[in-house]
Amino acid sequence: MTLAISTGELSELIEQIYQGALTGDWDAALIQLMEFTQSNKALFVLKKNSEAKPLTLEYRANFAFPAVAWIDYQARAHEDPSREHVQFLTEGEWVNVNKRQYEDSSYYRDINVPLKVAYGLAGVLCRDTHHESLLMVNRGEEDQPYQASEEELFDIIMPHFSRAMHIYKELRLYKNYSNLTKSIIDQQDKAILVCDENGTIVIQNQFSEQNLLPPSSIYVSNNKICIESRESQNQLEHFIRESSKLAYKSIGSQESIIIEQQDHDQENDEVILITVAPVKDSRQFNNIEVPCCIVTINYQHQVNWVNIQKQFSLTPKEIQLTQALYFKKKLSVLTSELNVSHNTLKTHLKSIFLKLKVNSQTELLVKLSLFR
Repeated sequence: MTLAISTGELSELIEQIYQGALTGDWDAALIQLMEFTQSNKALFVLKKNSEAKPLTLEYRANFAFPAVAWIDYQARAHEDPSREHVQFLTEGEWVNVNKRQYEDSSYYRDINVPLKVAYGLAGVLCRDTHHESLLMVNRGEEDQPYQASEEELFDIIMPHFSRAMHIYKELRLYKNYSNLTKSIIDQQDKAILVCDENGTIVIQNQFSEQNLLPPSSIYVSNNKICIESRESQNQLEHFIRESSKLAYKSIGSQESIIIEQQDHDQENDEVILITVAPVKDSRQFNNIEVPCCIVTINYQHQVNWVNIQKQFSLTPKEIQLTQALYFKKKLSVLTSELNVSHNTLKTHLKSIFLKLKVNSQTELLVKLSLFR
């Protein structure tokens, strides 16, 4: 199969995707995605599960559409009959949707027609206990359905867009840390440490004291943060020095390190994000007179699967599928790993939803987080 774009164009698109994660400006990435997939619109949304209003809603279109239709779309998105196509998708999966099968619905007439949404490629960029993020491109009724070449391109860029969205999400959470009070170190789900320019820990929260211990790949020794990877260790030390130099100057931004490691007990690739940011206000911490920076370490926690299986009477197959979904494995991959059909997996998933009294994968992940 041949891509509709050149290798150089693909590299440029991937570069723009990661640039968007770092700057928060997604224009170039969305415009190129529209061009390369021959779409009339590209959209992605980042939503906090506990809030109705999206944290980020970015879209680009190559035509002028009625403002009232866009307002209606945002208010009635939950009515979209095509939502069933993404309901059971795991993070990283996508689907080709022919929305014309719903053209007899009022939603299609009132919203899809004026917004020129007849065909779409839709994928899940993020689906965890706190957030959900989707990426979509659309074509109108006058266009042809998406072909294999566009599908292959979408399949290639989905992992990059997913990783970029996670980076953007985490940096968005951390970018204001240096403007907050000392209460930030009291958080219970991530390690937060204040270090001087030599990397010596001045303050750390209870989470870091309890979790940054050998033989973890990131641990505290001699009152300093240590990373098994020498390259990552050098990077961290450099960021700490440079960020500390910018302390109390109201300038500078956060730097990030991404570490991937294999969790041998759970057979899962774990991603750890380390963020380093200068402290911008000398008054926010007491008894610290030297330049310092804030180091945040965020990584995935383990779940008590034995308790979950007992409490909800899950069968061996159901607990196996629940674990796989928690670790964001795709249903398309699980069909071969578990040697079952896609329909059988969906039947198991519906049974899991019923037993845990949830209606979506997002709600499932939230409930599983209670068993950490």
